[in-house]
Amino acid sequence: MSASTARYVDVLSRPGVPMTFGAALIGRAAYALVFLPLFYAVAEATDSVGLAGTAVAAYGATASLLAPVRAWAIDRFGARPVLTALTSLFAGSLTALALVSVLGGGGVVLIVLAGVAGAFAPPLGPTMRVAWGELAPDRAWLRKGLSLDAVVEELLYLAGPAVAGLGLTVIAPGPALLAPAALVAGGGLIFAATPAIGAMGPRCDPADSRDHGPLLLDGRFARSLFPALVAGGVVGTIGVAVPVMFTGSGGSAAAGIALGSFAAGSAVGGLLYGGLPIPGSPPRQLTVLVLALLASASALVGASGIIAVSAVLALAGMFFAPVMIVSYLAAHTSGGEHRRNAATTWVNTSHNLGSSAGSVLAGVLLQSVGGG
Repeated sequence: MSASTARYVDVLSRPGVPMTFGAALIGRAAYALVFLPLFYAVAEATDSVGLAGTAVAAYGATASLLAPVRAWAIDRFGARPVLTALTSLFAGSLTALALVSVLGGGGVVLIVLAGVAGAFAPPLGPTMRVAWGELAPDRAWLRKGLSLDAVVEELLYLAGPAVAGLGLTVIAPGPALLAPAALVAGGGLIFAATPAIGAMGPRCDPADSRDHGPLLLDGRFARSLFPALVAGGVVGTIGVAVPVMFTGSGGSAAAGIALGSFAAGSAVGGLLYGGLPIPGSPPRQLTVLVLALLASASALVGASGIIAVSAVLALAGMFFAPVMIVSYLAAHTSGGEHRRNAATTWVNTSHNLGSSAGSVLAGVLLQSVGGG
């Protein structure tokens, strides 16, 4: 079947895709489930919301800041051994967190364990996006695979907190941490054992000039990260602005519905991007998509009420997933053959940095406007 006319079900039926993608999704589901149990486990063990927030921040900081290091290790030493080690250490760290929280361990120990867990978080998402290049080598197939990947990831992070919240109504927070530990251990180790991951062997020649120097010093590659940085900034700004918009008018429930509409719109946009023929080169597509994302998100300034805000966010969301998909496609090319894991991870890191910056700037601006 021609890649240009293939359906998503055809992509899923390609050799190696069901096992590789399925195992990766099981492992990646852990990341959508870990934050709430971690927060409440530390809060319950220490009787301190402040320490719980610090533990979550420690986990997030090491997971994000050390992501390029983990990606470099995969490119340098091979995906299978590095992912196997990281997955085992991450699952072990979460298990230790669960046990220490149940036994009433001190806040410092729990914060350190949370930071250790984040440091070992296996990059299942970025590595799967590189694996798509092996499983779907034709560019049209690759675009469909990455689109499907982005949509499913949106759905995981949309459903994950809700599932975790429901689980915490029947399971104590400490033991609840064993669920993401089991998911990442099972899915991650199976993922690492698949042929597609085994094909990502160690870099044969460490002295290869193509692998010298940080990727960020490559101007062409650094420029390709800008759209993901902008998209992250939009997400961070929305995440702070929307709850403030509904303060005293619908509260957290209205904010949750509105933010959920952004994720839903993103999932729809990802499906449409992967399923329709889109004209133009990737750089031109990125320019149009980023401008559309900024223009639609800026309409929040004139929106009021849950229906209008949700509609604006759903429209803006439709451009978010395509921006990330094309950014990953660009990373496959601009990162070079020997640094694809690092290149894909830098797209994620750029998005996270943009999100953090957007959150901070939105908070400062809203505080300033509010005069508080």
